[in-house]
Amino acid sequence: MVFAIIYYTFVLLFAGLTYASVEGRIPVVPRLQYLVVLGLSLISEWPLPVIVLKIVLINIASLLGVFRGIIPQLFYIVDLLNMIGLVVIFIDADEARRAIEQAIKSYSDQRELPSFTSETFWQRMVNPHFVPQNVFQYADIGYATHSEKSEATKNDFEQVNYLTLDVYARKDISRSTSKPVFMYIHGGEWIRGDKASPYPLIRHLAEVGWVVVSINYRLAPISFYPSQLIDAKRALRWVKQNIEHFGGDPKFIAVAGDDAGGQIAAVLALTPNKLEYQPGFENVDTSVKACVLINAITDLVGEQNSWISDYFSKKIAGRQTKDITFLREHSPLHLIKEDPVPFLVFHGDRDTSVPFKSSSIFVEEFKKNCKAEIQFIPIPGGHHVYNLFSSPRSHYQAIGVEQWLNHIHSEEGNGDYAWVSKEHDFSD
Repeated sequence: MVFAIIYYTFVLLFAGLTYASVEGRIPVVPRLQYLVVLGLSLISEWPLPVIVLKIVLINIASLLGVFRGIIPQLFYIVDLLNMIGLVVIFIDADEARRAIEQAIKSYSDQRELPSFTSETFWQRMVNPHFVPQNVFQYADIGYATHSEKSEATKNDFEQVNYLTLDVYARKDISRSTSKPVFMYIHGGEWIRGDKASPYPLIRHLAEVGWVVVSINYRLAPISFYPSQLIDAKRALRWVKQNIEHFGGDPKFIAVAGDDAGGQIAAVLALTPNKLEYQPGFENVDTSVKACVLINAITDLVGEQNSWISDYFSKKIAGRQTKDITFLREHSPLHLIKEDPVPFLVFHGDRDTSVPFKSSSIFVEEFKKNCKAEIQFIPIPGGHHVYNLFSSPRSHYQAIGVEQWLNHIHSEEGNGDYAWVSKEHDFSD
């Protein structure tokens, strides 16, 4: 009886998530919204492991005699239909492959992205926590000065633990020739998240020869914004001063982020050397060479993100009322200028947390006002945190980012991509 209740609960839960994943509609569940968003992305990115779990549960239920009677058999039929839906979701991931191949074909190295017939594709599906074996992680490196750490402890002693970063690099990296650097800023609505999140993008870029830095920053509401932006610039300062020791090139740094981390990354890229955001290190160059955004929050003011104005002003920035001037000053959409760095923008077309249209508007405004390159790649079937999971969709995106960054690196006068490792052939 107990297992029957567990089985029925799982059937209803996964059926609801599968339907919502396909339809791109999210149920409103107060206090559990983050878990619902995570569940939708899990279903859309890991459909095969979910199918395996369902087969195991069905076999156990059958052995225990759960399917005796009309109602249990109806649940069984719903479960079978659910698995068919999961197969459709799995096949849907191939749309992302075609979209990215089309987007990068003008500057790619003509590498074919892994398909259903690729060994690489199945390697990542069978092992959802896939981590390249030739990448080494230098963890928990502090990037703040002693005085900055002392200041951080005034709000909460543990805040100093967030002023750290990880460096990822190939174990066989040669330090005779500096490699370009990729600095990633995690998302989490400015209140959660961690640099150790298993983003496939981070590991892929390190595997093919980039030196990758993943940073933490102090979280709201213990540390109010713009502490998060200032911390990101402090991390960038550390990278410029120290990354050569890890084989990285401090003269070529690209910054990236998703969700709130995308907002921080974009503002960092669009406000180089702005003194008010780099207190105590005003003389440090905080410019970067490129910016990559994934499901990023680009407008804190507009109608597309109507919920966020009050949330950001009061909970994240600690202000008593909604401050439109302040919101505009920290909205990437309103910071676009004539000579920014190149941008690459991804957005899942089923994102229900950050509206897909907000990225479209950002790209349109960028093209109207800037001479710099910008590329927008919609991700078919992508939910809000699809990039967090080791799945075909996230790995297609990782290869797309790699190709675009190599293109920008070459455009900067750094020659071709000869420095990139060819040891791992992703096309198989």
